[in-house]
Amino acid sequence: MNTLEKKDYIHSYLNRLLDKDIDIVFNKVRSVVEKDIVLTQTQGEELDKRVIRHKSGESKSYSWTQVKEKARSQS
Repeated sequence: MNTLEKKDYIHSYLNRLLDKDIDIVFNKVRSVVEKDIVLTQTQGEELDKRVIRHKSGESKSYSWTQVKEKARSQS
């Protein structure tokens, strides 16, 4: 089974899960996802700084629509 077939199988299986099984699958997926998203201390500190700048209005923010429009205009 290739990757696409595996994804399709998992997706169709999720719709048929019983409530008790959903918790088991959810916890397994969450543990895999969270394991992969671990920031170093330096990355965490940088993220904190960026959040502070964003909340104070010091950094410029864009809506998703603005980002798409800018990307389209540059192609």
